[in-house]
Amino acid sequence: MLTVDTSGYQEAKKEYQKTAKVPQNFDQEDLDRGFNTIGIWAYSRHPNFAAEQSVWVVLYAWSCWITQTYYNWTGIGAVAYLILFQASTWFTELLSARKYPEYKEYQQRVGKFLPKLPGGPPGDFRDKKRSKTVDK
Repeated sequence: MLTVDTSGYQEAKKEYQKTAKVPQNFDQEDLDRGFNTIGIWAYSRHPNFAAEQSVWVVLYAWSCWITQTYYNWTGIGAVAYLILFQASTWFTELLSARKYPEYKEYQQRVGKFLPKLPGGPPGDFRDKKRSKTVDK
């Protein structure tokens, strides 16, 4: 089973806000942004929602395969969950766009559930990070 730990980012952000010191293995730009764009979040804005929806669609498909029918009553649950996740994702996106100035750009760079096709700017904003080299 794949698990992703987001508590590290949240703990680093809290420590940074409390002490004004950037924790080890984190960049100031990432913490100032206020939301995670590193790792899987560079490819999907809501990977947890995508996985949950996939589980319900696969369960429905499995029940159709087992019963050897194209449609059955379990589709009601799968569709209900898809509607629920679409609505909650819309609300989450609305709140995040209002709270974080860079979130609208993040929405353009990164797919809501599935990764966007290659060729666009990176979702982790590495193209915008300040250069760490010092001019001599």
